[in-house]
Amino acid sequence: MARLEKIPIVSVDAIVSCSTHQKRIVDDILTLSKLDSKLLTIVPSLSQVDDILKIAERMFEVDARKVDITLQVWREHVDGEPQVDWVMLDGGRLMQVLINLLTNALKFTQKEARKVVTVSMRVSQAKLSEQDLGVELVPVSTVRDRQLARSHTSEEVYLYFKVVDSGCGFDNEQKLAIFERFAQASPRTHSGYGGSGLGLHITRELIEMQGGKIGVSSQPGKGSTFAFYITAPIASAPEVTSKDTESLAARIPAQTSETMASYTILVVEDNLVNQKVMQKQLVKMGHKIYVASNGIEALAFLATTSCWKDNADSPIQLSLITMDIEMPIMDGVTCTREIRAAEAIGDIVRHVPIIAVSANARHEQINFAVECRMDDAISKPFRITELIPKIERLSRVRAIEPM
Repeated sequence: MARLEKIPIVSVDAIVSCSTHQKRIVDDILTLSKLDSKLLTIVPSLSQVDDILKIAERMFEVDARKVDITLQVWREHVDGEPQVDWVMLDGGRLMQVLINLLTNALKFTQKEARKVVTVSMRVSQAKLSEQDLGVELVPVSTVRDRQLARSHTSEEVYLYFKVVDSGCGFDNEQKLAIFERFAQASPRTHSGYGGSGLGLHITRELIEMQGGKIGVSSQPGKGSTFAFYITAPIASAPEVTSKDTESLAARIPAQTSETMASYTILVVEDNLVNQKVMQKQLVKMGHKIYVASNGIEALAFLATTSCWKDNADSPIQLSLITMDIEMPIMDGVTCTREIRAAEAIGDIVRHVPIIAVSANARHEQINFAVECRMDDAISKPFRITELIPKIERLSRVRAIEPM
């Protein structure tokens, strides 16, 4: 009986591993297609610097623990450098870079005798040299001119990241090729570790779009160091009045060092399978989830929450909404317009953050969602770990806004 109980677990792990592998390949191809078609853009938003590493650590600590890898994450502080806490950057694209690098680091380290992966970040107003970074930077590609348009006037800083692993490493000849399309360190890499050969090429492109560069240092049998930087304008933290500060603790859900904050989320989605999958995964992470199958149901639910006027005593303290764009009866765009109109006349007493969820990954569709006053957007298919940074950012900003 004991053996029979173990077989399904192994089978499920294999299915998850295969599906994750296939999804990464599809995601890489879709991202490359968007890069080639100039449909992928950088959309900066207000971001707290320390959250970047916290989110990355939470995303990978379980995977690292499963294969006995020690994952170490920290922010490096240097005497004399100003403390920068808030910047304007595209958290989703930055996280995509870190996901690619950390996925590789864990993959190439898990078979080694010594299993350590470290991630560090430094924020500086100074541009560091290759010697300071300990890597040889790759020249910026001149194939496309998709650099982030910089209309801001605020001061910029450099955000430096290092991902160091104790994995198998590679030699100088292999190092020259790994950032090219469909390239891997050696022919043995695909047979031994899989992958599409696109991850580092896409990583390089995303970094360059954010005003940065990436480089690598590696030796066979001694691990690898990937270092990169992006540039970001310094921003001010959302203002908090003394009145807001008094009630701040009551408005921010409890958070421990082991788990993220708990949020109350309305999932508006007409597909029942998608509803159940999102609800199960988000509940497992400690969030309270409500569901609606269309815009009409979503509006009816909002009227029962503390967001609605004269309903401050409602036990439902809604944090945000994930809103499918295409639904029957009332679609997500129409529902969002109704919500914003209700906010304008005071029926809804505060801004409700909304994340658009769309199966259409085209830039025009995402832009349209933002123009309709949705706060952020994510394209299907996505992993919950890609959604969480958006939820955390919007919920945190909402929590410290004046009521």
